[in-house]
This record gives sequence, structure tokens and C-alpha cells, in this order.
Amino acid sequence: MGVFQGVAGRNVCFSAMRLFRCGSARARCLISAAFAAGVLVSTSVTAQAEPSKEELKSQERALFKQTLIQPNNLDIAFKYSEVATKLGDFEAAIGALERMLFYNQDLPRVKLELGLLYFRLGSYEQAKSYFNAAVTGPNVPPEVRERVAVFVRETERRVSPNQFSFYAQTGFRFQTNANAGPGNAFIRALGQDAVLDSRFVRRSDTNWFALSSFRHVYDFENQRGDTFETNVSTYYARQFKLSALNLGFVEIDAGPRLAIGENAGLSIRPYVLGNEVGLGDRQYALSGGGGVSLAWTTPYLEIAPGIEFRKREYSNTPDYPTAREQLGQQIIGYVSAAGPTVMIDNLRWQARVSAVDSTAKQAYYSYQQVAFDFSLPYEVQGFAIQKGRKLTIAPFAGFSLTDYARPNALIEPTVTRSDTEYRFGGALDMQLYEAVGFGVQVQYGRIYSNIKNYRTSNFLVSGGPNVRF
Repeated sequence: MGVFQGVAGRNVCFSAMRLFRCGSARARCLISAAFAAGVLVSTSVTAQAEPSKEELKSQERALFKQTLIQPNNLDIAFKYSEVATKLGDFEAAIGALERMLFYNQDLPRVKLELGLLYFRLGSYEQAKSYFNAAVTGPNVPPEVRERVAVFVRETERRVSPNQFSFYAQTGFRFQTNANAGPGNAFIRALGQDAVLDSRFVRRSDTNWFALSSFRHVYDFENQRGDTFETNVSTYYARQFKLSALNLGFVEIDAGPRLAIGENAGLSIRPYVLGNEVGLGDRQYALSGGGGVSLAWTTPYLEIAPGIEFRKREYSNTPDYPTAREQLGQQIIGYVSAAGPTVMIDNLRWQARVSAVDSTAKQAYYSYQQVAFDFSLPYEVQGFAIQKGRKLTIAPFAGFSLTDYARPNALIEPTVTRSDTEYRFGGALDMQLYEAVGFGVQVQYGRIYSNIKNYRTSNFLVSGGPNVRF
């Protein structure tokens, strides 16, 4: 969902676990600066390592002249197509590749590239014809057949007014601090030093988990490209030892996406949402609300700012008898962005910055939070012995700053809690067979707090098979 789809499992899981947590107003400038710096560093470093746009245009003009002089030179034509594609001039790239087929029809890889270019232009029927032509004949490489099969299914899906996508994963997750407890038993209570019951100190545990994300898009098939989008996310984790932490989560959002302007790549989406959270196998929380998001897409940048409102209701349970003290509302503002890097082919950057204002029945549960996350997904085609398979590596890092509204008299009557969290790790997704893969994630997180009760660290590793279509 959104620009972090490549690590869908991590997004669903941590959205559930952090749904009712929180940053600080004083740090919004710092986070915004970090977000801008991350984008600028990524684009400036890559720009220095590769030819600039003007240099690529110069290469394109020179190669075009060579194609006129040597129209049957396939190496020159292919190089011209490659440069034109980098510039986003897909029509010129298509012309060069089609001229190659005029001189030699037995070029399945060229037909595959033509199918991909027409696919990127949204000409799905033309793309499908080239994909089918690419696998006609006896000399088709196996990796071409595999890629064609994937894109033929996708083109058939996209020409339908009803478009579906689905991702699911199951597996096991181990955490060194599954209960988010402090590192030792010496804490603060009523402003004094105290000893915490050993049951609530940091404890490791393993869980079985299952997560899924489903997306339906109905295309109104008008000239504007308006659609109606529905997203459903689910997550469930069952602990081996700490059953009070068994976690279930389901969320749905729905709303139209309306194009703004003609061929501007700009759209707006108002939506409604609702979710339910279960903790310890009992209903723990419900929330409902809505929001509005913008999306602007170009060949070099995808950016999606938005704002969201949630009203939250909690239920007291035997394990969590004071849960209702957290009921209140949240206002969330965010900006997600993603784009390719020029430095390395198939390497992208993804970033998200958010600010949360959360109010609660008890003021010491109210907080303001700002957070920033950044990842660099890198896609490898043809890893190991299966040349048509895909592998994605995504290192990531992030941090959040959280300031609470009032001191908690039961903990520190004169100190208002303030937390800083750092997290980093990596995700690996391997395509094993067509829609079936295997995903692994490793993450380390640490929270620094001005109250030692909340100073925690956690290392987790999770993995399991996944499926997507």
C-alpha cells in the first residue's frame, strides 16, 4: 500500500503494533529537514555518478544520426533505444526497436522490450501483442517466457474495469523484547525508585503470524482516468509464551481517486476508514474516520501527501483493565515519496515523514509525534540458477520523536515523558516460483526516554513464504 509496498508485511505488522502509539511538535522542522536532505542526497549523489539529462540528450542526438547512416546496425539501434528510455522518450525507443524487427524478426528480447514500453505507455493491447510474439518460435530463452507470462497476466488484468491485487505471508517472528519491557527491574513509581515484578521486565518470545493486503480498483473508464479504490489489511500474531500479547488487526479504507487536470499525473482521493484491534484474544480497540490524499506521479518521482482523522474507542479487558483511559482521537499528516536513482539500475529510494497529534481521556496518554522512515529497495533479476526469478533487497532506517502532554502521577509526578526511537534493518523478498516467494526481515530498535521505565531495545527476525497476484 502506498510507496512502501515492497515491504508490505513490515508495513501491516508495524502499523498494527504502533496504531495507538505516537512525536513532538518541537521536532517537526528537524524531521522535515531530514526528509528533504534524504531526497536531495539521494538524487544529487546519483546525478554525479551518471550522465546528466543534457548529456543523455546529446547522446540521443548522436545515436539518432548513426541510426540514419546505419539503419541495419542493431547494436546502435538498441543503444539509442536504451538512452531514449532513460529520457522517458518511449515513442522514440519504440521506433528504434521496431526498426530492428524490420531487419530481423527473430529477436524475442526486442519484442519483450517493445511490450514493456507499450505497457509503460498504458497501451495494454499493443503490449500484449508484442508479449505474445516474444514467445512465438523455438528459440525463446526461458527467462523471456517467464517474464512474458507475468506481464500478459498483468495486461489482461489492467484492461478489465475491475483490477485486483493481493499479498499474503505467513511465518514465524522472534523478538528479544516481545512485551516492550524495560531492560531491568529498577523503575520509577510515584516519583520514587521501585522494583518491577519480573513478569513485566523484558521478555523474549516467538510468534506465528499471518498477514494479508487486498486491493480492488474499479476503473470508471472515462477520459479522466477516475477510479474507486478499496484496500483491506489484516494481521494476526499468536505468541508461544506471552498469550496476553496475541495481536489481531483488520483495517479497510475506501474512496474514489479523481484525476486533476489533463495528463498531469495528479489525482486526489478522499476516503473513509475503519479498523478493529484485538489484544490477548479480546477486542481491544476500534477506530473510524477518514482522510484525503494527493498523488503526483512522474517518471522520476512519486509523491503523496495526505491528512487523516481517526476517532478511537478502547475496551477494558482482564489483561488491560485501564485501556479506556486512552480513548480519544488522532490527526495524522504525512508525505510519502519514491523514485529511481540514476547511479544504479533497479535501485529506488522510498521515504515517508509523518506528524501525529493524539488526544486521550487521560492527558498523560496524549502525545505529539513526528517520524521519518527511509528505504532503498534494490531489485535483482535472474538470481541464483533461475534467471527469470526476482529478488528484492530493502535496507531501511527510521526514527521518531514523541512528547507526551502531561506527567503521569503514578510514574513521575513532575516529569513529562519524552521518547526518541531509532530503528534500522533490512527486508529480503525472493521470488521462488511465479507468484510464490519467501520473505525475511531483520530489525533492531531502541527507545531512549527521559523516564527509565520506557527505555527499551528489541531485535527481531521474521520470515516465511508469501504469495502475490
